[in-house]
Formats: sequence, C-alpha cells, structure tokens
Amino acid sequence: MMKDILTTADAAELLGVSVRTAQLWVESGQLPSWKTPGGHRRIPRQAVLDLIEEPARVPLDLGANAVVLAGQGRGAEWGKVGLPGSGLLIDVTEDADALRTLLEPAPPTLLIVENAEDGERKALVAAISGDPRYRQTLILAMIGKGVGSMAGQGENRVKMQMLSDVSAMSAAVVDLLRARLRDTDDGSSFGLPWNEDARLEAVRRSALVGSSADSRFDRLVRLAAYVTRAPIAMFTLITKDQQWFKSRVGFDGESTSRDWAFCNETLVANELTVIEDLSRDETYKSNPTLDEPYGFRFYAGAPVRDPLGFALGSICIIDVVPRSLKHEERDALITIAEAISNLLRLTLLEGKQDKAKSPPGVMLARQGG
Repeated sequence: MMKDILTTADAAELLGVSVRTAQLWVESGQLPSWKTPGGHRRIPRQAVLDLIEEPARVPLDLGANAVVLAGQGRGAEWGKVGLPGSGLLIDVTEDADALRTLLEPAPPTLLIVENAEDGERKALVAAISGDPRYRQTLILAMIGKGVGSMAGQGENRVKMQMLSDVSAMSAAVVDLLRARLRDTDDGSSFGLPWNEDARLEAVRRSALVGSSADSRFDRLVRLAAYVTRAPIAMFTLITKDQQWFKSRVGFDGESTSRDWAFCNETLVANELTVIEDLSRDETYKSNPTLDEPYGFRFYAGAPVRDPLGFALGSICIIDVVPRSLKHEERDALITIAEAISNLLRLTLLEGKQDKAKSPPGVMLARQGG
C-alpha cells in the first residue's frame, strides 16, 4: 500500500536526492512538513509529488554559493580574493575528491574548475555537466585556449581562458556574471546580486514578509543597537520593490521603497558592509533619508541568510552622524546576524513559518493532565 505520509528518507528516495538535500529542502520551506509528538519529521507524499511536477522557476535546491576547484597553489589566493560584488559565498579546494564533498549538501549556483582541460578534471567537468542535479548550476571551465559555450551543453556551460593572476581571473568571472545579469535586469536603480531571482524566491519561501512581530528577533535587534551605540537598528527583508522591517528600534514605519535601502549594498557584498559617511557616497548622497526628518549619515549591515545561504536581508544599524565601527562592534554585528540566521533556521525547522498543517486525523499529544 502506498504511504501518504513519508519520512525524510522516503522523500529523498522518491526525489532521487540525498537525505541531506531533502533535509535542506525541509529547512528552507521548499518541502512542507511537520513534527510528530516524538519529534520525527513527516512529509506529505503529495508535497513531494508537487515538487517533482513544479514548474521550472528558480528552485531553492541551489545553494547561494560558488565552488572553486582551483589550480595547484592557487586555492589560498582564491579564498582571499573571492568574487566581490557577485553576492555569492565562496568555497575553495584544490582537490577533486574534496570538491565532491563541497557539492554534496546542495548544488552550488556557480562552479569554477581551473585547468579543466587536464585529464581527471576534464572527466569531472563532463560528469558534473551531464548530471541533472547540476542542470541549473553555471559551470565555468577554465582552460588555456578556447572560449565560448561547451559544445551541446547549453548556456550554463561556459569555457573561459584561464589567467595566471587570480585577481584578474576573479574580475573576469564577475564581469561575465554582471553581463548575464544585465540581460535580465529590468532597469533597477540599485545594484543587484547575481543570484537575485533565486534570492527573491528564498525571501518568498521564508514567509517572513508581513509576518507578525517576534520578541526573539526584537531582542537581537535591540542588542545590535546597544552594543554599537546606534540610535537605529533594524532586521530588514528585501523584496523586489520593498525594504520591509521584521523588527526595528528607533525608526517609525514598517517599510520603505527598495530604492531607499542601503541594505542593497549588503546583499551584493553578502558580507558586513559599512558606509561611514552616506553624504559622501556617490550612490546614496541623494537618498531621501539623508534629508529631514531622517538625516541619516552612517550605515552598517550584515547579511541574514537562510539555510541555503541566500541573503534575505540584513541586521543593520544607522546613525545620524558620520562614524566608524570598532573591531569589536563589527564582530558583534556579524555575530548577531548569525544568531538571527540560526533563529530563522530554527523557526523553519519548528514549522512556525511552514504553510503546511498537520494532516486530517493526526492529533498532537496533549501536554499536562
């Protein structure tokens, strides 16, 4: 008899993915689920079937990261340089076996393989390119000569000339990503992370925008204001057109236009971002919030990420005078952002943001007498 209710392992088998990947989909909200009184996760079979048949919009089975299989002796430099301005986290290895470990939790948004014409690496690129799990991963094969798409592999499989200087190689990759983003950009007046479509889908699936107040988030926002001595602190969520405040201290109003959001810089950097004097920043010196009644002059924000690493928004502080952040204040803001990200993960795990309800006929155990 076919079961209507599945374990995580059952769902993973039906979907053809690892149990860990199925767990990530549950944590991100892509797979609706609930917990039994004994604490075991259960998933409706229909939810799994719906996921299999779901239209091919940007799915959340991609991690918000880039994985680099660097050439020998180049890994440390790649780790230092990264992919600035792409909005992507970066994982680096020089070992092909270690690469497989990095790919296991969830397919990355971007995979870079240097010396991709070499025997073992060439075979590895071919195997990953043909694997349906990585069909939406952009794979860049760095080779000595020959630039363009891999024959018969589509627009997500690209050959690039490998450059001896890692910084120049990184810049060339970022230029390629920005060119691809321009092809889909609708003329935004602010910078966008390269994985913006997937990030927006992550925001939608989080179900946080418009949700009711949560004292746990409120306490962390107040802590951010206190430890940085800032008059204003916010936990922001950034949608396509809006900056919505899940929690805030020192500022009235639930949202602003995204055009006003300094947090756009944090999304693109996907790391702590500090603007010491907004009035001297070319991007923001004409921002309406620099005028009365706001008079903003300083911004610092650290990304709040979902379980797959997508930056949903930020924990940010604002001041009305130009200033800087001490080293310990920077560390504190990053730590608070990580705490909010972990709290978000816990919230999803506990099902508080899940749309799914316990199925008919399933009764939760009563507490007490």
